[in-house]
Amino acid sequence: MLYEDLFGPWGLLIIIVIGVGIILIALLLFACFLTPGCIGYECFRKQSKEDKNIHLRTKNQEEKNLKLNDISYRSWRLGSLYENDNNGTISENVDSHRDSFNSVNAQCENMEYSSTLNLIQIDKQKSDKKVKEFPIELTMSLQYLPPCDDIITGKLVIGIEALCGLPPKQYNGTLEPYVALNIVKQSWSHRKRQKLHSFRTRGIRHTTSPIYKETFVIANAKPQEAKEWILDITAYDHDRYANHTELSSLKVSLKDMKKIFYSPEIHLFNYRMKPSYQEFGNILLAISYLPTAQRLTINIMKLRNIKFTPAVSNLNKFNPYIRILMLNGKTGKKMKKKKTKFLSAVVQPEFNETLTFDLPITQLDTVQFLIVLCNKIFPEGSPTNIAEHASDSEDSVSSFRSSANISIGKVALGKGVRGSTERLHWFSVLQNPRKLVSVWHTLK
Repeated sequence: MLYEDLFGPWGLLIIIVIGVGIILIALLLFACFLTPGCIGYECFRKQSKEDKNIHLRTKNQEEKNLKLNDISYRSWRLGSLYENDNNGTISENVDSHRDSFNSVNAQCENMEYSSTLNLIQIDKQKSDKKVKEFPIELTMSLQYLPPCDDIITGKLVIGIEALCGLPPKQYNGTLEPYVALNIVKQSWSHRKRQKLHSFRTRGIRHTTSPIYKETFVIANAKPQEAKEWILDITAYDHDRYANHTELSSLKVSLKDMKKIFYSPEIHLFNYRMKPSYQEFGNILLAISYLPTAQRLTINIMKLRNIKFTPAVSNLNKFNPYIRILMLNGKTGKKMKKKKTKFLSAVVQPEFNETLTFDLPITQLDTVQFLIVLCNKIFPEGSPTNIAEHASDSEDSVSSFRSSANISIGKVALGKGVRGSTERLHWFSVLQNPRKLVSVWHTLK
């Protein structure tokens, strides 16, 4: 046979010995990889550890790149996203809600507020503004009717046709935009401008692209004088609870539109309006929620960089107070309201006042809070120091009500509000119950 030709008479025995040796070597190698202490076992274990570490590093890197928009509301409620996270941007006040309010006031006196949440970095705020820009377009018509004889004078007809692409409301209320038109005369000095005429359209609810089709006629308009006019157009949102929000603005010089004075037909123009980002100062709010008592506590700390003009003529007539409205986020209706005491002629008001609201857990997803900075105006001749140190809460029987209110700025808090800092503050309060979380907000 073949093995006899190769190995001689001992060929069969040699082949059997070689086969048995191969099987024994395979068994020894297999046992070496399974037995602790052997070279194969230790090498295989070291390689698996390195693969596992690489996988954990990539997973942690992905978790670090998570943003607020990538995290659902339920994950904030159930998980602890910022627990033992030294690389995060949230720093909380470690004091519990049961601590005395005097200790909170002592912490607020420091220049650097350790309890303030730096939720959004400066560079992210700038890029956030670019993302939130809306392409607002205005459709306007102009027509000049020349004078006829000595009886009929020249007329300038300005038509506000429509707006398109308005931004949504800060909170889940009804958007009611309207357009204010001011005719300003350009003088030789750019610092002085004389307002000649003022017009305003009606407000249209439940739309971000209103159609007005309203015309305003200016009689006795001479072409030589009208060429020096500037159309100052501003779009506002009518807010029934606070100050009207400026949405966008546009300035059109009639000097660049000379063709309307040579032909009496109607000329249509489309303009891209400039979005407005009006700010009226900053307010420090410290909020905590107690789940067992189902109560929300809002501490009105202080204000800074307040721009009370042109709503208030001078500092002596500036009597600020804070009004808080509890709104239904779905319908926009007012549920509760409270306000602080007012202060007289203070540039940087410090209230240090606490307002509490009974808030069930079932309403945390839908409720919204509107914090409004108001000014109290007293009738002429009435003393302003009568209720200066008295409680001016709307729940008080002795509340001073014989004055008018002017809203200066506002900020909205809740799940569905538009501002990212406001939403993150609200989620941080719900994520950290019984803790006082304070943030500087911008009044708009």
